Amino acid sequence: MPINLENQNLSSYYRCPSNIALVKYWGKKNGAAQIPANPSISINLSDLYAETKVTIQHGNVSGLPAFSFLLDGQSKNSFHSKIETFFKRIWQEFEVVRNFHLHIESRNNFPHGTGIASSAAGFGALALCICDLEQQVTGKVFPNFEQEASKIARLGSGSACRSILPNLVEWGEHSEVSNSSNLHAIEILKPEKGNGFPLMDIVLIVDAGEKKVSSSEGHSLLDANPYSEVRYEVAVKNITNLIHAIRRDNMRSIISIVESEALQLHAMMMVSSPYYMLFRPNTVAIIEKVWEFREKSSLPVMFTLDAGANVHLLFPELYRTQIVNFIETELLPFCQNGLYFCSATGAAPVKLN
Repeated sequence: MPINLENQNLSSYYRCPSNIALVKYWGKKNGAAQIPANPSISINLSDLYAETKVTIQHGNVSGLPAFSFLLDGQSKNSFHSKIETFFKRIWQEFEVVRNFHLHIESRNNFPHGTGIASSAAGFGALALCICDLEQQVTGKVFPNFEQEASKIARLGSGSACRSILPNLVEWGEHSEVSNSSNLHAIEILKPEKGNGFPLMDIVLIVDAGEKKVSSSEGHSLLDANPYSEVRYEVAVKNITNLIHAIRRDNMRSIISIVESEALQLHAMMMVSSPYYMLFRPNTVAIIEKVWEFREKSSLPVMFTLDAGANVHLLFPELYRTQIVNFIETELLPFCQNGLYFCSATGAAPVKLN
């Protein structure tokens, strides 16, 4: 398209939540960009999010992505290659990327490196901004804006595609999930109040440092893992079983599936070649404390894990007071500097002024 100088200073501004997978995405199909080897289910962390603003600064005729990036007001060259790869993947489809220099300003409301999937929130917000600017600049109207944003968010960070939609979200083809797709996520279930939902998520920060093995490296190691095919089959079954358990208000089954999924994720790391562990001793200590507390109290609290040492505690909002008291009295010694974050779940992204 001809570069219209009137487009300068057009901007888009979005808040996008992070998410935590209940059935884990771990492993990619060979030969395609960001296609999952197995489907997954997640829920957004409503109060833990990225806010990203993208502004058109001037025209670009270089034939390469042109952009600047600030995180919390500071230049972050370490993110440049990831954003450049993302823009190259959507280059042909998005005129706003081809024709303009874009200035990106982003911030998280939680510290980067604390294991709260900042890339999912960040690329989710960036994808929403790009889709919005494409509509503003070209006059194009995406028939399903959220689906389009989810589709391209996937090309920045696989799990980011799930942050675009509210409630329980599924990504990946599944024979029993209508309209499921490897290319974008879909909302599959809006849990009703009173059947264990809404859930709270409290993230216990065991280790705020950078992981020794990145998620990208971890995904690639599944290619040669002798147990990967069995893992993919189990994930497919667990999606069916989790959806049924939620619909039947079977909290015992929900807990069993969610915790088993978390442990399977880390088991796959430990049987990769080379093998590795992202657990820490305090991760295990927290899990054992949760099991002990649940046995004594009969409260429906469960843990899950991302690809790191930190622990997410999920529980119905009804029991927030009891669970926070349990954390404050028994779990804080296992948290780095006593740090934890509390969030509601299920919210959608928000367009900001």
